[in-house]
Amino acid sequence: MCPLPYYTVIRSKDHRFDWRLQLVLYAKEHGQRAAARFFRCSRRIVAKWLQRFDQEGRAGLLDRSRAPKHCPHQTPADIEAQVLRQRLRTPGFGAERLKHEFELPCGVSAIKRILRQHGLTKKRRRKHQRKRDLRHIKAAYKPFTRFEIDVKYLTDLPAYWPQMQQHSLPKFQYTLRELSCGAQFLAYASEVSVTYAELTVRRLLAHLERYGIELRDVLVQSDNGSEFDGSAEHKRDRGFVHTIETLFAATHRYIPPGCKNANADVETVHSTIETEFYDIERFDGGADFLGKAATYQHWYNVARKNRSRSWKSPLELMSQKAPKLDVRLLLLHPVLLERYELTDPIRAAPHLAHHLPIHPENEKS
Repeated sequence: MCPLPYYTVIRSKDHRFDWRLQLVLYAKEHGQRAAARFFRCSRRIVAKWLQRFDQEGRAGLLDRSRAPKHCPHQTPADIEAQVLRQRLRTPGFGAERLKHEFELPCGVSAIKRILRQHGLTKKRRRKHQRKRDLRHIKAAYKPFTRFEIDVKYLTDLPAYWPQMQQHSLPKFQYTLRELSCGAQFLAYASEVSVTYAELTVRRLLAHLERYGIELRDVLVQSDNGSEFDGSAEHKRDRGFVHTIETLFAATHRYIPPGCKNANADVETVHSTIETEFYDIERFDGGADFLGKAATYQHWYNVARKNRSRSWKSPLELMSQKAPKLDVRLLLLHPVLLERYELTDPIRAAPHLAHHLPIHPENEKS
């Protein structure tokens, strides 16, 4: 004979609770021995649920957690507080980077658990289709011969916008990313223009030439934006592409139209600098901003370990791939392009003495 009717079982939301309730009610009416015989269990089980029912009522028949009350390997509270403190200081750092940068005295899995328990994790967007992994191809490039350039708009950053308004800080960041070692080089301006894009790449190429890089081996890749002469129908005797290919004898290449991932390396540092720099830094003015931007860039190029490059910094990769290169290649300071245009010589060469970039206001004329 079945202890509970079939339809009673399938209609129940909690089969175990109902079975225990029926067991207890049957035992109270017919005794423990009869209940054990009817429900086909031991008298000890009947006694257990009777005792809990008498002490706690129906709540005593619910399942209890079987988790251990004490965990000898649990992360101490002070270490957990240290993990949370570092995470709040650098919200863009994941568990692995927190471990590497701050040398936290616990494992990566423990850090992930702590962040998850305190709601400090971000859900990654799933990629519906994995793109071809080009890391091994980029790793084989000769250092300081492949670059990507792009402009980051700073006007849509919530943490930076009020400071930009208050202190008249730059609105746009011109970014160059080296592909072999992963270094980045920054410049800033209040406009998006061919002039400032040209000044940015001119500074870099002159810097590379100064420290022994053969410019004929250098390739600079950009998107098809107008600031990179992407809207020009014919070649001109001035501008971004002319500076790269004619004045410095390097090579320029546009990414294919509609292929946004072709400039993925420079877009990656745009995302990184937003969470690691703009979201957490506070600025007192233009000089303070430029100083902190230089500190961040130098830390990124010299000390910050890159997860996608076997947790090695650009300096470590450069020393490994080309130990004879001058480490000062990584130390090109960020500048405000408006001031740089008027005060700093770009390249000491006679044939460039009268080649001055046009002002952004006169580009369309």
